[in-house]
Amino acid sequence: MSAKSRPAVRPVVGSRLSGLVSGVEALSQPASTSLPVAALQAGTFQPRVHFAPEALEDLARSIREQGVLQPLLVRPLAGGRYEIMAGERRWRAASLAGLAEVPVLIRDLDDAQARLAAAVENLQRENLNVIEEVRARLQVAAATLNVPETEAVARMFALDRTPEADPEIVSRLDTTFGALGRESWRSFIRNRAAVLNLPEDVQTAVRLGLDYRKALVIGRVADADARAKLLHSAEAGATVQDLRAQVAPTAEPAEGWQAVARRLSHNRALDNLDPARRKKVERLLGQVRALLDGE
Repeated sequence: MSAKSRPAVRPVVGSRLSGLVSGVEALSQPASTSLPVAALQAGTFQPRVHFAPEALEDLARSIREQGVLQPLLVRPLAGGRYEIMAGERRWRAASLAGLAEVPVLIRDLDDAQARLAAAVENLQRENLNVIEEVRARLQVAAATLNVPETEAVARMFALDRTPEADPEIVSRLDTTFGALGRESWRSFIRNRAAVLNLPEDVQTAVRLGLDYRKALVIGRVADADARAKLLHSAEAGATVQDLRAQVAPTAEPAEGWQAVARRLSHNRALDNLDPARRKKVERLLGQVRALLDGE
């Protein structure tokens, strides 16, 4: 791709990261130094597992022409090595392009900050599909809450019900999702977070462009053959309402469980449980709601 036809440079993390990770300024500023490509290694918290070879080759050609225009964010390791927090794709492309060094910003980040930096950078990708975006936002939420990703949605549901239990964390979530843009954390857990619990065939369709709202309807169907027919119908132009009408007979048991979940979430008996048992119940309720909400 020529310099003339190359799309405008998009900030990799920019002011969003500077507003979320203490001590890290916007990455659009000039690099503070350069490091050998061989001294860097992939980040432990990199949410991406696949780098398209064709896209890397395109970026490598651009780097040969213009160099690496945005610095990588790295943190020091033992033995003179550095771990990449943001910019692994550029590092891989720079290696393909034959560069000996790349521009970097070196920062001492703890694991929580590193997780946040990697997830936020992933959200800056232009070709992000809904599954990848939701997973990246979940990683941001988990880093903000300092809990495993498997517990993040349940924890947010619990905070949504009783925000007075931890107002500081609620404020932190508000700030984090506000910096990310698009939706609040409350909207995230009630709507799009449920896509990560969809059957694999439906997730594959989402990765290929299926609207997540249609996917949530189709994902309620247990039978794989019936889902395949619904996916074909959606591909042919069926609306969310059309799909709901087709799914309605199958969906009745799920509606019943949703009603049960709502009743349990408002049950005063929860207030009488000891903290450990209440946390366990809230986690289970959150998982149920994540499966059933967002239709």
